Amino acid sequence: MNINIFHFSDLSSATFTLPMQTIDVWFFKTEDFPPDAQDTQILSTEERNRIAGYSQGKDRIQHQTARFLLRLLLGKYLHIAPEELVLRTGTHGKLYLDYDALTVRGLGHLPQLSFNLSHSEEQIAFAFSFSSPVGIDIEKIRENARSSHLVHRFFHPDEELRFAHLPEWESTQLFFRYWTIREAFLKGLGTGFTISADSFRIDEIDSDSGLYQLTKYPLWRVQALPAPDKYFCSVAYCVQNPL
Repeated sequence: MNINIFHFSDLSSATFTLPMQTIDVWFFKTEDFPPDAQDTQILSTEERNRIAGYSQGKDRIQHQTARFLLRLLLGKYLHIAPEELVLRTGTHGKLYLDYDALTVRGLGHLPQLSFNLSHSEEQIAFAFSFSSPVGIDIEKIRENARSSHLVHRFFHPDEELRFAHLPEWESTQLFFRYWTIREAFLKGLGTGFTISADSFRIDEIDSDSGLYQLTKYPLWRVQALPAPDKYFCSVAYCVQNPL
Protein backbone atom coordinates (compact mmCIF):
# COMPACT_ATOMS: atom_id res chain seq x y z
CA MET A 1 0.00 0.00 0.00
CA ASN A 2 1.29 3.44 -0.91
CA ILE A 3 0.75 6.11 1.73
CA ASN A 4 0.87 9.80 0.88
CA ILE A 5 1.11 12.41 3.63
CA PHE A 6 -0.27 15.92 3.26
CA HIS A 7 -0.50 19.01 5.46
CA PHE A 8 -2.47 22.24 5.46
CA SER A 9 0.13 23.85 3.19
CA ASP A 10 -0.68 21.24 0.50
CA LEU A 11 -4.40 21.99 0.40
CA SER A 12 -4.34 24.49 -2.45
CA SER A 13 -2.03 22.44 -4.69
CA ALA A 14 -3.30 18.89 -4.02
CA THR A 15 -4.98 17.16 -6.98
CA PHE A 16 -7.11 14.82 -4.84
CA THR A 17 -6.52 11.94 -7.23
CA LEU A 18 -6.46 8.81 -5.12
CA PRO A 19 -5.25 5.75 -7.09
CA MET A 20 -6.03 2.21 -6.01
CA GLN A 21 -3.68 0.71 -3.41
CA THR A 22 -3.13 4.17 -1.99
CA ILE A 23 -3.99 5.89 1.28
CA ASP A 24 -3.93 9.65 1.63
CA VAL A 25 -3.24 10.95 5.14
CA TRP A 26 -3.84 14.58 6.05
CA PHE A 27 -2.60 16.47 9.12
CA PHE A 28 -4.10 19.77 10.27
CA LYS A 29 -3.91 21.99 13.32
CA THR A 30 -7.15 23.43 14.65
CA GLU A 31 -5.63 26.89 14.17
CA ASP A 32 -5.30 26.25 10.41
CA PHE A 33 -9.03 26.92 10.09
CA PRO A 34 -10.26 29.23 12.88
CA PRO A 35 -14.03 29.01 13.47
CA ASP A 36 -14.69 32.37 11.78
CA ALA A 37 -13.03 31.04 8.60
CA GLN A 38 -15.29 27.97 8.44
CA ASP A 39 -18.46 27.81 6.38
CA THR A 40 -20.54 25.87 8.90
CA GLN A 41 -23.44 25.73 6.43
CA ILE A 42 -21.76 22.69 4.88
CA LEU A 43 -22.45 20.85 8.15
CA SER A 44 -25.74 19.05 8.67
CA THR A 45 -28.26 20.33 11.21
CA GLU A 46 -27.52 17.26 13.33
CA GLU A 47 -23.80 18.02 13.27
CA ARG A 48 -24.32 21.66 14.23
CA ASN A 49 -26.62 20.69 17.09
CA ARG A 50 -24.15 18.12 18.41
CA ILE A 51 -21.27 20.59 18.24
CA ALA A 52 -23.32 23.24 20.05
CA GLY A 53 -23.81 20.75 22.89
CA TYR A 54 -20.13 20.76 23.88
CA SER A 55 -19.76 22.76 27.08
CA GLN A 56 -16.03 23.39 26.67
CA GLY A 57 -15.13 25.91 23.98
CA LYS A 58 -11.92 24.03 23.13
CA ASP A 59 -13.82 20.79 22.53
CA ARG A 60 -16.45 22.58 20.48
CA ILE A 61 -13.82 24.17 18.22
CA GLN A 62 -11.95 20.89 17.83
CA HIS A 63 -15.03 18.89 16.83
CA GLN A 64 -16.40 21.61 14.56
CA THR A 65 -13.06 21.95 12.77
CA ALA A 66 -12.75 18.17 12.37
CA ARG A 67 -16.22 17.85 10.82
CA PHE A 68 -15.73 20.91 8.63
CA LEU A 69 -12.43 19.56 7.28
CA LEU A 70 -13.84 16.05 6.85
CA ARG A 71 -16.66 17.33 4.65
CA LEU A 72 -14.29 19.61 2.77
CA LEU A 73 -11.87 16.77 1.99
CA LEU A 74 -14.57 14.21 1.18
CA GLY A 75 -16.14 16.68 -1.21
CA LYS A 76 -12.82 17.17 -2.99
CA TYR A 77 -12.12 13.42 -3.33
CA LEU A 78 -15.66 12.68 -4.54
CA HIS A 79 -16.03 15.88 -6.57
CA ILE A 80 -19.32 16.94 -5.03
CA ALA A 81 -20.44 19.78 -2.79
CA PRO A 82 -19.55 19.02 0.87
CA GLU A 83 -23.09 19.79 2.05
CA GLU A 84 -24.46 17.02 -0.22
CA LEU A 85 -22.67 14.32 1.77
CA VAL A 86 -24.74 12.14 4.08
CA LEU A 87 -22.67 10.95 7.05
CA ARG A 88 -23.81 8.32 9.52
CA THR A 89 -22.31 6.84 12.67
CA GLY A 90 -22.04 3.06 12.90
CA THR A 91 -23.01 0.94 15.89
CA HIS A 92 -19.51 1.22 17.33
CA GLY A 93 -18.98 4.88 16.54
CA LYS A 94 -17.24 4.76 13.14
CA LEU A 95 -18.36 7.38 10.63
CA TYR A 96 -19.34 6.28 7.14
CA LEU A 97 -20.99 7.66 4.01
CA ASP A 98 -24.62 6.61 3.57
CA TYR A 99 -24.57 5.60 -0.10
CA ASP A 100 -28.25 4.59 -0.04
CA ALA A 101 -29.21 8.13 0.97
CA LEU A 102 -26.84 9.52 -1.65
CA THR A 103 -28.52 7.34 -4.30
CA VAL A 104 -31.88 8.84 -3.38
CA ARG A 105 -30.30 12.24 -3.98
CA GLY A 106 -29.17 11.13 -7.42
CA LEU A 107 -25.57 10.59 -6.32
CA GLY A 108 -25.47 6.80 -6.50
CA HIS A 109 -22.60 6.94 -9.01
CA LEU A 110 -20.07 7.91 -6.33
CA PRO A 111 -17.23 5.43 -5.72
CA GLN A 112 -16.92 3.72 -2.35
CA LEU A 113 -14.51 5.82 -0.29
CA SER A 114 -13.27 4.64 3.09
CA PHE A 115 -12.17 7.27 5.58
CA ASN A 116 -11.39 7.81 9.22
CA LEU A 117 -10.35 10.68 11.45
CA SER A 118 -8.69 11.24 14.81
CA HIS A 119 -7.87 14.28 16.89
CA SER A 120 -5.72 14.96 19.93
CA GLU A 121 -5.18 18.39 21.44
CA GLU A 122 -4.54 20.76 18.50
CA GLN A 123 -3.87 18.10 15.85
CA ILE A 124 -6.42 16.45 13.54
CA ALA A 125 -5.55 13.51 11.27
CA PHE A 126 -7.55 12.01 8.38
CA ALA A 127 -7.11 8.90 6.24
CA PHE A 128 -8.80 8.19 2.88
CA SER A 129 -8.70 5.18 0.55
CA PHE A 130 -10.67 3.66 -2.33
CA SER A 131 -8.89 0.31 -1.81
CA SER A 132 -9.36 -0.68 1.82
CA PRO A 133 -11.14 0.13 5.05
CA VAL A 134 -8.87 2.44 7.04
CA GLY A 135 -8.41 3.50 10.63
CA ILE A 136 -6.20 6.26 11.97
CA ASP A 137 -5.20 7.36 15.46
CA ILE A 138 -3.14 10.32 16.60
CA GLU A 139 -2.11 10.91 20.21
CA LYS A 140 -0.11 13.63 21.90
CA ILE A 141 2.63 12.27 24.13
CA ARG A 142 1.78 12.70 27.80
CA GLU A 143 4.73 12.07 30.06
CA ASN A 144 2.48 11.49 33.07
CA ALA A 145 0.36 8.83 31.36
CA ARG A 146 -0.22 5.82 33.61
CA SER A 147 1.32 3.64 30.96
CA SER A 148 2.11 0.62 33.18
CA HIS A 149 -1.52 0.38 34.31
CA LEU A 150 -2.83 0.76 30.75
CA VAL A 151 -0.30 -1.70 29.33
CA HIS A 152 -1.44 -4.36 31.81
CA ARG A 153 -5.10 -3.66 31.07
CA PHE A 154 -5.13 -3.26 27.28
CA PHE A 155 -1.96 -4.82 25.85
CA HIS A 156 -1.21 -8.45 25.02
CA PRO A 157 0.84 -10.27 27.72
CA ASP A 158 3.75 -10.71 25.29
CA GLU A 159 3.75 -6.98 24.65
CA GLU A 160 3.75 -6.27 28.37
CA LEU A 161 6.98 -8.25 28.67
CA ARG A 162 8.60 -5.95 26.11
CA PHE A 163 8.23 -3.05 28.54
CA ALA A 164 10.20 -4.80 31.27
CA HIS A 165 13.41 -2.97 32.19
CA LEU A 166 12.91 -0.24 29.57
CA PRO A 167 14.00 3.24 30.66
CA GLU A 168 11.06 5.55 31.31
CA TRP A 169 11.55 7.56 28.12
CA GLU A 170 11.65 4.44 25.92
CA SER A 171 8.68 2.97 27.75
CA THR A 172 6.63 6.11 27.08
CA GLN A 173 7.59 6.08 23.39
CA LEU A 174 6.72 2.41 22.97
CA PHE A 175 3.45 2.86 24.84
CA PHE A 176 2.19 5.58 22.50
CA ARG A 177 3.41 3.68 19.44
CA TYR A 178 1.50 0.55 20.46
CA TRP A 179 -1.54 2.53 21.61
CA THR A 180 -1.95 4.30 18.26
CA ILE A 181 -1.40 1.04 16.39
CA ARG A 182 -4.07 -0.68 18.47
CA GLU A 183 -6.56 2.18 18.17
CA ALA A 184 -6.02 2.59 14.43
CA PHE A 185 -6.62 -1.12 13.86
CA LEU A 186 -9.78 -1.28 15.97
CA LYS A 187 -11.12 1.84 14.25
CA GLY A 188 -10.33 0.38 10.83
CA LEU A 189 -12.07 -2.84 11.76
CA GLY A 190 -15.05 -0.76 12.89
CA THR A 191 -15.59 -2.62 16.15
CA GLY A 192 -13.93 -0.28 18.63
CA PHE A 193 -13.14 -1.90 21.96
CA THR A 194 -15.90 -4.49 21.60
CA ILE A 195 -12.95 -6.70 20.68
CA SER A 196 -10.73 -7.24 23.69
CA ALA A 197 -7.71 -5.01 23.11
CA ASP A 198 -5.34 -7.54 24.69
CA SER A 199 -6.57 -10.46 22.56
CA PHE A 200 -4.07 -9.82 19.76
CA ARG A 201 -0.35 -9.07 19.66
CA ILE A 202 1.42 -6.36 17.69
CA ASP A 203 4.50 -7.61 15.82
CA GLU A 204 6.93 -5.51 13.85
CA ILE A 205 7.41 -6.55 10.22
CA ASP A 206 9.97 -3.97 9.17
CA SER A 207 11.75 -1.78 11.71
CA ASP A 208 13.03 0.57 9.00
CA SER A 209 9.62 1.40 7.56
CA GLY A 210 7.58 1.07 10.76
CA LEU A 211 5.21 -1.58 9.39
CA TYR A 212 3.35 -3.85 11.82
CA GLN A 213 1.09 -6.89 11.71
CA LEU A 214 -1.39 -8.32 14.22
CA THR A 215 -1.81 -11.88 15.40
CA LYS A 216 -5.27 -13.33 14.59
CA TYR A 217 -5.79 -10.70 11.87
CA PRO A 218 -3.41 -11.69 9.04
CA LEU A 219 -5.10 -9.46 6.46
CA TRP A 220 -4.42 -6.27 8.40
CA ARG A 221 -1.36 -4.05 8.50
CA VAL A 222 -0.61 -0.93 10.51
CA GLN A 223 1.86 1.71 9.38
CA ALA A 224 3.55 4.00 11.89
CA LEU A 225 3.56 7.49 10.40
CA PRO A 226 5.95 10.43 10.72
CA ALA A 227 3.73 12.56 12.93
CA PRO A 228 3.96 16.20 14.04
CA ASP A 229 6.38 16.91 16.89
CA LYS A 230 5.33 15.40 20.25
CA TYR A 231 2.70 13.19 18.59
CA PHE A 232 2.40 9.57 17.53
CA CYS A 233 0.18 8.50 14.66
CA SER A 234 -0.61 5.19 12.94
CA VAL A 235 -2.86 4.16 10.06
CA ALA A 236 -4.39 0.70 9.61
CA TYR A 237 -5.55 -0.96 6.40
CA CYS A 238 -6.52 -4.34 4.99
CA VAL A 239 -4.51 -6.21 2.36
CA GLN A 240 -5.66 -8.87 -0.09
CA ASN A 241 -2.62 -11.07 0.41
CA PRO A 242 -0.67 -10.99 3.71
CA LEU A 243 3.07 -10.56 3.44
